[in-house]
Amino acid sequence: MPELVLAVLGAGFGGGLTLAAAGFYGRDAAAFRRRPVSSWWRRRSRRDVRLRWPLAAAAGAVVWLVTGWPVAGIAVTALVVFLPWLFAAGTIAAERIERLEALEDWLRHLADVMGPGNIGLVSAIAGSAHDVPPKIATAVTTLAQRLRTWDIQAALLAFADEIDDQIGDAAAAGLCVAYQQGSGVAELLKTLATQVAEEVTARRATEAERARRRSTARILLGMWAAMFAGFAVFGSTTYISAYNTAVGQLVLAVILGMVGASAVWLRQLGIEPRVPRFLISSPGRKL
Repeated sequence: MPELVLAVLGAGFGGGLTLAAAGFYGRDAAAFRRRPVSSWWRRRSRRDVRLRWPLAAAAGAVVWLVTGWPVAGIAVTALVVFLPWLFAAGTIAAERIERLEALEDWLRHLADVMGPGNIGLVSAIAGSAHDVPPKIATAVTTLAQRLRTWDIQAALLAFADEIDDQIGDAAAAGLCVAYQQGSGVAELLKTLATQVAEEVTARRATEAERARRRSTARILLGMWAAMFAGFAVFGSTTYISAYNTAVGQLVLAVILGMVGASAVWLRQLGIEPRVPRFLISSPGRKL
């Protein structure tokens, strides 16, 4: 019976950590909508997940067997599973900024191509698909293909979904205005590129501050991990034996749950909040 109680407590702790991370990751259902990602990223993510879960289960089982604490085993399992997510904030921010820089370069390239005024916007986009920054290569290539059969507004809405950023929405709307305007397109594209460059500069400055927060969070997490490992390995028998009971496991679950919640909170402080987009594709929607 005590073993069953401990197992239930450990499972509840692991489930609580999962729900907490999911709650911080997306506060509403919209956060779980499928986002456009490259096939390479999908393949890498699936491979990482397939490798991570067995490793997490093995590490948790070892800790459980060595310590006799089911809560500690499940905590280690959750740590191995969620550790990449906790430390991915910097990578996410860098990817967003690099995508905007690629968008700026592409807009300037379009402006240069259309400068002489002897080529249309659709033709310029189709030609640019062969020489586009890698970060938005898939989105631009798909846009060029869609423009062969789609209405330009629908194609640009889909392009904005591929970029998945408020600045991408502004670029898509600007491209639609440029197509409808017909004249002065090159200047309009240069203005768009300048606005994107200013946004990139602002985000880089903000990201530098958030990078310091993430470094602090990593140091705190490392100190917590070292402290708990030290208590478990080098603590006195009297101290450690207190956690061998059901009540002790419950206390340990509460403590580790608070640490996990703090780690998630620190992670959220280190990532840029998503600015709401103003272009969301839907049937019949126009720019």
